[in-house]
Amino acid sequence: MKDIFLREIMIAEVITAHIEDTLSEVEEKFRANGIRHVPVVDDKNRIIGIFTRNDLARCLAPHRTEEGDYVYDPDEMDRFILKYVMTKNPKTLRPEDTLKHAVDIMAREKYGCIPIVKPDGTLAGIVSQIDVMRFISNSFREA
Repeated sequence: MKDIFLREIMIAEVITAHIEDTLSEVEEKFRANGIRHVPVVDDKNRIIGIFTRNDLARCLAPHRTEEGDYVYDPDEMDRFILKYVMTKNPKTLRPEDTLKHAVDIMAREKYGCIPIVKPDGTLAGIVSQIDVMRFISNSFREA
């Protein structure tokens, strides 16, 4: 793992959010795309924050429907704007950083993901715990 570069396992087509998005817009991105993390970018695609499903649950408690599903009240969600509840200036890595480096940071800091940025600060991709586990799982199959 210490010789694997993040560019080899990162997800390059990243679903992002904008600083002025409401929580209902972000929750829709989570649900529609089956994701748990969204990098928050500015108009030049530079990373300025990150927001996760856990962050959403800390902001608002979902309600349980009669069918057993958990849903959020859209009116409550629209009272929150991402710039006030996101994690600002998240830790980032570069595509040429190693998987070992990312795993060390994720384990030590308890991060669920790390945004990957180009030298100019623009978003290049994202690596999540699931991406790491998928890579390890595929490595076992190939061995």
